[in-house]
Amino acid sequence: MTTPPIQPKERLDSVQLLRAVAAVAVVLFHIPLFGNGAWGVDLFFVISGFIMCYVTEDSGRRFLTKRIIRIVPLYWAGTIGVFCVALALPRLVSNTSTSAVDLVKSLFFIPFQKGAEVEPVLFLGWTLNYEFFFYVLFALSMAVNHRFRAIIASGLILVIVATRYRFPFESVPYKFLGDQILLEFVFGMLCYAIFKRTASCRAQPRSVASRILWTVAGGAWVACMPVVSALGPLQDRVIELGIPATLAFCCTVHGLGGVRLPRPLVLIGDASYSLYLFHPYVIQSFAKVFHAFSGAGVRAYFMAGVAVALCCGLAVASYQYLEKPVTEYLRKRFV
Repeated sequence: MTTPPIQPKERLDSVQLLRAVAAVAVVLFHIPLFGNGAWGVDLFFVISGFIMCYVTEDSGRRFLTKRIIRIVPLYWAGTIGVFCVALALPRLVSNTSTSAVDLVKSLFFIPFQKGAEVEPVLFLGWTLNYEFFFYVLFALSMAVNHRFRAIIASGLILVIVATRYRFPFESVPYKFLGDQILLEFVFGMLCYAIFKRTASCRAQPRSVASRILWTVAGGAWVACMPVVSALGPLQDRVIELGIPATLAFCCTVHGLGGVRLPRPLVLIGDASYSLYLFHPYVIQSFAKVFHAFSGAGVRAYFMAGVAVALCCGLAVASYQYLEKPVTEYLRKRFV
């Protein structure tokens, strides 16, 4: 029995909704009143593993070129911008490195130690180090065999993680890029395998009650992640957050498959990359100008809501007038 192919017309608004949830969670994490939302990163990694398989279903042609076009221009613009601010007005970004070597490493996704953390000039770019490493592994896997790209990439990741923990060398890139959080990309590729094998099921007419049940289950798994995070220090992030993120993804996509969601939700998902990269600087500026988030009164929570809305609005503007036009231009020019 052959596996039904994914229908190209199937809408993935549900994936954009999950991207929006992940991005807003990370925004909330960086607002002092909340401090809960780092799990958005885990959801992003699961989504990324799924999307890389999904977009290469028919062809992996120029895969790395397309991914570079998608993530590098905005990241480089932000990195260079923050670096220049650190040089000119260091008091505004006191923890930002002004080393030219660190700048080059940041631009080319090479992890390096900065104080107690391993993070680039644009500090949230630490996740992009993992993302780009995954893209390279995925491209190598497609070069070996396109059909089995997910299996090969998963095997490579498992070997890398196992090697890192079996042979703990002191190299920063080695320790960083071999972290078990890479396994969340494997979870995302597993989501794709499930998605592909359930295509015929999703194509059949389904009751509203069935869709609601699956969607509520997805929401419940999303809700598990902040609860787990609030209970105390994580003992095993991949298990405690990665598995709920995987189940949340599968349930939500199955429940909302083919459903057209409200445009604002989808738009925030579209703008999630801009929102993720730049929101800390918006929040810091907002807090300094309006002295927000002091105490825990009604005003502080109101200002937090305004800050989140401001971050989302600026991210959508960045997506519409910077990220999207640049990406489209470069794709036409090079792809």
